[in-house]
Amino acid sequence: MISVIVPVYNAEKYIERCVNSIISQTYSDWELFLIDDGSKDNSRKKIKEYEQKDKRITAIHQENQGAGAARNKGLEFVSGSYVVFVDSDDYIEENYFNLLSKHKEDVVFIDVNRRNEKGEITAQERLSAYKGTDKDDILRGQMTGKILWGGVRKAVKRDLLEEHDIRYSNLKVGEEAIYSFQLLYYAESISFIETTVYNYEVHAGSLSQTVQDDPWGPVAIALREKVKTMGCYEAYADTLNCFIYTAGIVSLEKLAKINSYSEYRIKSKKRMQQVIEQLDENYPIDYKHMNPKARVLSPFVKGKMYSVVFLASKIRG
Repeated sequence: MISVIVPVYNAEKYIERCVNSIISQTYSDWELFLIDDGSKDNSRKKIKEYEQKDKRITAIHQENQGAGAARNKGLEFVSGSYVVFVDSDDYIEENYFNLLSKHKEDVVFIDVNRRNEKGEITAQERLSAYKGTDKDDILRGQMTGKILWGGVRKAVKRDLLEEHDIRYSNLKVGEEAIYSFQLLYYAESISFIETTVYNYEVHAGSLSQTVQDDPWGPVAIALREKVKTMGCYEAYADTLNCFIYTAGIVSLEKLAKINSYSEYRIKSKKRMQQVIEQLDENYPIDYKHMNPKARVLSPFVKGKMYSVVFLASKIRG
C-alpha cells in the first residue's frame, strides 16, 4: 500500500484537481490523508465530502501550524509501505503509484514539471539525472540546495521514517531541509523514477513566490544544530559552511529585490558580517556542492562587491 499525505490550507481553488489526480491513479492500493491546517475557506468542507465518497480517504483537522506540522500529523496515521507527499495546489500523473509500486528502495526520487497558472511548463526538474551519482554527493547537494529539497520530490519507505523518527521541522521556509538530510543519511538504498509524474504549480499565492529577506539563513543554522545532535558534524562541517555561505548570498539577492540601493548597501554588509560570524573557521567551504548561481556570485561577495550582486539580482528579477 502507498500512503499519501496532503497538507491543506485555504486550497479550495485547487484541492479538487489534486485529489482527483490521486483517485485517478491506475494503481488502486493507496490511502489518502487530507490534513486541513486550519483553513479559513471551504477546503475543510470539500475534503470532508471526499472522505464520505471514498473509504480510502481520511480528512483530519488541526489548528493552523504550518505545512511541516500538517505533514507530521499525517505521519501519525499512515500504514503503507511507502509514504508520498503531495501539495494541495499540485497534481500527479496517473501512473505515479504504479511506477512506485515496482520499487523497493528506501528513497525514490521523482521528476517534476513546474507549471504556471495557465498549466504551461516553465521548468523541468530532472532529479533522475543524478542516477548513478554517489549517495554522499546527492546528500551534500541537497544540504546546500544545489539539489532541490522538497518532500514532494521523493517517496520514502515508512519503516525508514519510523525507525529514525524522521519528521519535518516547523520552519516557515525550508521545513524539508532537515527531513531530507536525515532521509539520505540513514537510507541504505535510493533510486529514481525516470519519467515526470508530478506537476508543481507556481502561482501568486505560493509560498515560493513570497519575497523574504533571509529565507535560507534560519534553515542553515537549524540544519547545523541537527547534524550536531546526530553526532556527525565533523563529516559535514564543510558542506554546512557552504550552506551558510549560500544562504547569505540568497539573502543578498532577496534584499536587492525589496530595497533601494542605499538601503541594500547597509543591509547586505550587515548580513554578510553575520555569515562570517556563523561560519566554522576550523573547516573549509565545500564549493563543490555549492548552488551554481551562488558559485557564480561568490567571488563578488568575497570581494565585497555587493553592487554587482545588486545589479545581477535586479536584472534577473
